[in-house]
Amino acid sequence: MSWEHFVLGSADPAAVRAAAGDPAGSGLLAACGALLTALGRDPGNVDEDRVRASYPGVQTLRLPGSGLVVTVGELNILPDYFSRPADVAQAPARYLLPILQSVRAWNIRELRRTAGLPPPGRRRLAGALPYPAFGALAEIGEGFQLARLGSRCGIPPWERYPCVVARNAGHFAPFSWYRWQRFHLAARDLIGAAAAVGDHEEREALRTRARVCAGYADHFLQDSFAAGHLINKMQVMQWYAEWLAGSRFPVPDRGQLAALTVRAQPYLHGPGHYRPRPAGDGTDRLLPARDPGTPPVTDPQAALEAATAGERMLGSGVKGNDHSERSVAFARYRTFLASSVAQSAAGVLHGYFNKRSLVVSAGQDGSRYRAWGDWSMLAGAEGAGRAADAAALSRQAITDLLERGETAVSSRKIFELFPDHVEQDGVLLDLPSWHETYLRGRCATDFFRRRSTQLTRAFLTVTFRRLGALDPAG
Repeated sequence: MSWEHFVLGSADPAAVRAAAGDPAGSGLLAACGALLTALGRDPGNVDEDRVRASYPGVQTLRLPGSGLVVTVGELNILPDYFSRPADVAQAPARYLLPILQSVRAWNIRELRRTAGLPPPGRRRLAGALPYPAFGALAEIGEGFQLARLGSRCGIPPWERYPCVVARNAGHFAPFSWYRWQRFHLAARDLIGAAAAVGDHEEREALRTRARVCAGYADHFLQDSFAAGHLINKMQVMQWYAEWLAGSRFPVPDRGQLAALTVRAQPYLHGPGHYRPRPAGDGTDRLLPARDPGTPPVTDPQAALEAATAGERMLGSGVKGNDHSERSVAFARYRTFLASSVAQSAAGVLHGYFNKRSLVVSAGQDGSRYRAWGDWSMLAGAEGAGRAADAAALSRQAITDLLERGETAVSSRKIFELFPDHVEQDGVLLDLPSWHETYLRGRCATDFFRRRSTQLTRAFLTVTFRRLGALDPAG
């Protein structure tokens, strides 16, 4: 969903709706492509004032670690490549520049294709990697080339691209709702802290951190409106582990995967996250519901970035009768996340629903609309517009706070826009019910049995069994 993130972070909702109705005629996609071309022409010497004058409404900032200028729309893309806002802010230019230029090159191609324009010339943007020109194989090339880039730049193994992907269940509902909220509220807090600082340089540093946090957060907001991101990635992986355990196929780490089924480990996929509750601390923050005796499970990225081993184990949601059993379960959890075979099952569903769409609503009584997804967002004006509305509100709240120190846009108001119901056979189901009454059976009888799924499993079993170490502990 790279170019879609850029569009949602760069354009107002009316322009997004117009582009969905007429991608070629609206001019928005051509303008976005021209902006990326201008940014990529000489990335080390971008004139922010000129960019803002040439493209009214586009917000830019200079990242402190690399000195590179990015737009907010580009910030919205980078959580696919970095684990935390601080990693984006402090990434050295030797690592960030090839990523940024490659993403720009790929997005220029996709924006032009979607707008019905001829492809750009073969000349590569300065510093870009080759994979954007690989066509249908670009995503595969991206994985291998970014992994090598991370190695060359001395990036810790657990922060290289394949491992960031392995932990990315936070990009899927319901985890994505809370990951957006966490960093959006962190941005608000940083703006408040900056207002109390007298030193100009320190104040501006805090405001820049806030803007990076907010841009990072909005990636997860935008993901929450994509049809393929309404699947619970962890739950689908657990179902696949159960299905593989009953098959005769050779499967790497079969025994460890079989111990991570929903029945054996019912909390890994965050069932309480579907039931938001007020935090009760005087703020409008929402927390996942927790039944007595259940762990405070988080998404895998949040779990594995916790400060201590105990906190990481607790955040994963693994259960056991004692510390020893939980430690064994947590080791299996790491193996489960690192399994390219287990991960591939979620990729099948992600691609299917992004391409086919879903009819969704926010709440049981919300109006229904059709949501599309990665590579297909503009196939429906209402779905694209709803995502753009929420993204614009999130940006407005941060802009209000930066300019005036207050905003009428609450984080809860934005949170409640997330689609949490799906229409199936004319009936509106909440996401947990849709997973259990429709999706689980469809996985067992269709998605997991598809020839393409089996070929992918066989290929990964032979060539790329594990995505790597997921945290410093291995």
